[in-house]
Amino acid sequence: MKKIVTSLALALALAACAGPGGTGPGGGLMYRVPESPAVVYLTGDTSNIDIDAGAMGSFRMRETGTSTMEFTFARGADGVQVTATFQELSARLTQPMGGAQSITEADVVGDIVFTLDPQGHSTAVSMPEVRGVAAQLANPQALAYEFFPILPGGTVSPGDSWTDTLTYALDLPQGDSESTSVMTYTLQGDTVVGGRTLLHITMTGTADVSGTAVQEGMEVVQTASGDIEGTIFWDPARSLYVSGDFQRDMDGTVEVPAAGMPPMPMTMTGRSHVQLQEG
Repeated sequence: MKKIVTSLALALALAACAGPGGTGPGGGLMYRVPESPAVVYLTGDTSNIDIDAGAMGSFRMRETGTSTMEFTFARGADGVQVTATFQELSARLTQPMGGAQSITEADVVGDIVFTLDPQGHSTAVSMPEVRGVAAQLANPQALAYEFFPILPGGTVSPGDSWTDTLTYALDLPQGDSESTSVMTYTLQGDTVVGGRTLLHITMTGTADVSGTAVQEGMEVVQTASGDIEGTIFWDPARSLYVSGDFQRDMDGTVEVPAAGMPPMPMTMTGRSHVQLQEG
């Protein structure tokens, strides 16, 4: 039973991430091809999933991951076309009821290609081939929707806020999931970091995730909701996302209807970081 719960909880918990976008020389906070059409980002993520299985006890799963990713930007028919490639990837899942699982960049074959409209609404173009648990630990489908945030698409001043709802569905090897987040972004102003003047943007909102999967012949259903907040820095001179720090805190349940057990309470917490590699 715990093996079933573990598998689905991981697949859905990792869908709750977020990231940012920028402003161009025309004065509008929107997406466009940046001054540097090819850049590299360093990313890191830590997630903890705690499940109370009643008489079977409580247990924790922990996922950690780091990556080096190359992003290239080009003009597309519907906005900016983005191509993302894992240069390096290391992710690991540990759990008390089984051995650790890990992946590297060799488990993700091909590019993540998607387009962004001026506000950052994403449309997937093509996804890489993933092997084993890479669909959950790397989650390239979710990255296409969540690496960059929604922007206002026009001129904003310090203190201005904008809100948007992001909804998408994922078809994963173990099942499917849906995610809806409502985020409010606020332009706090600018600040100097490393000799460059950057825009400081904060983000806060809520996320709801649900999904189903069939494991060992039984359906598993999970729902979770909670809070996400973050801090974003953007370079207006280069039209480039520089860094972002995000954290999530969610509560939910896992249920196996055929087992005749009540839903099991679950909490999911995590932190993630994105940093432009300079030089």
